[in-house]
Amino acid sequence: MEGGAPFRHEKVPPTPALNLQINLGDAFHMVEADRLSAPITLAESWLGGLFGVHHRVDWTPYLRLYGVRFYPNGAHPFLEFPLSDVYNQIVPLDEVWGLWAAELRERLHAAPSFQVGLLLLERVLRDRLRDTPKTMDEQNIVQCAIAAIRRDHGTVSIRELSDHIGISQNHLGTLFKRVVGTSAKELARIYRFEQVLRAINRTPALDWTQIAQHSGYYDLSHLNKEFVAFTGQSPTDYLSLRRHDHSESASFDPHSLCIRPTD
Repeated sequence: MEGGAPFRHEKVPPTPALNLQINLGDAFHMVEADRLSAPITLAESWLGGLFGVHHRVDWTPYLRLYGVRFYPNGAHPFLEFPLSDVYNQIVPLDEVWGLWAAELRERLHAAPSFQVGLLLLERVLRDRLRDTPKTMDEQNIVQCAIAAIRRDHGTVSIRELSDHIGISQNHLGTLFKRVVGTSAKELARIYRFEQVLRAINRTPALDWTQIAQHSGYYDLSHLNKEFVAFTGQSPTDYLSLRRHDHSESASFDPHSLCIRPTD
């Protein structure tokens, strides 16, 4: 990312991804789920674990930022600790990779273009890839489970899923905590809600009860509770803000699931 941010504030709902970012520009800030705690300053480089709560990003006016967006099980082969350690966390990259993180940032600063920098970033990540037999076995089991969760948009039964794979629910849960950062049930919950947001983007005339039923929620009340938990807003408030952004900003990405607060 390079250039001006189209919005000053952006609320990010839970998404099934982990992020590694190296900032070459000004620092910006993140506030966790409308909490009263002090904002987190994002200045140099960091790893963002899987988030099960929404958070707000307060962008700087000008961005110069490299990022790697990992699928839920994609970061584990590059790390040497359980991903549950960074669930709902932002961790400075030097706490993960030591002095190598600062060296990487310096090399990206010196790159003559972003294209060269991306090739460099890909190369150094490949050098840190851990592809031991144990790691690959865990990856394959978790990948099989995630594929089923994605295919069913988070509505799959975790009990049936573990039976299909041929392991116990407890073993599957242990693998997910280590490889993804949270349980299979929680990841399915995130995928199911993401599907709701995508359905909203595609549908001009909304029937919330029908969306709740088609997305695997017990009823509309269940969907309303998930909306508040995952966005801090009711479904109608969320939709109102999205429509406001779409009408007011030419740079609005209709495929983005983020929320732009009006304050």
